[in-house]
Amino acid sequence: MDVNYYLDIRVIESSGDTDLKLGHIRNQIYTVIHGAFRKLPAHYALALEISDKLKARQEQFVQKHGRSAKPNFDILRIFAEKQDELDELIEAIKGHWKIRDYTVLGVAIPVPTAKISGWKSYRRFRIPTRKAERTQLSEHNEPLRDRRLKTARDKPFFQVRSQSTGQGFTVIVDILDSENAGPGFPDSYGLARKESPFALPVF
Repeated sequence: MDVNYYLDIRVIESSGDTDLKLGHIRNQIYTVIHGAFRKLPAHYALALEISDKLKARQEQFVQKHGRSAKPNFDILRIFAEKQDELDELIEAIKGHWKIRDYTVLGVAIPVPTAKISGWKSYRRFRIPTRKAERTQLSEHNEPLRDRRLKTARDKPFFQVRSQSTGQGFTVIVDILDSENAGPGFPDSYGLARKESPFALPVF
């Protein structure tokens, strides 16, 4: 996927800054964005970033508690090949009250190619259901589902509600370092698939 432009959407917490409130609002914002992604699939790719404000808060947490803060993010960075694709996305979501009240909605900006310092691939991390559980066991006879549940604890995620069925589900994101952009295209969540890998620039 060619990523020539990007758009930053920063999630704003309500009064009383807590990670729980940030996560709750972020989930709702992502549900709105995912709905727009579905109307134009394979056009938008999602990266997760952290603002200077949240980064400073996490550093304060480390100083106060002597341990790392749980991984968190408050910026949804969306990439596209063309500027008008991001402009179309902005038009589709800017009227939603959650976007108006709880985000700082940016504009489409060219990717600063001279500042690219690496590449990261954002993929959906899947946990098999008990029914679909594979028989693969670790050396300690631990089922694959249990191993993946443990691994998922330290990964960013969204709790999304389907606009068509009303059912809730979790989208866990696996972030991998990559050597280049790759040839793949994003799914309706803005994420790379195993069979269609791609990566996004870090700058």
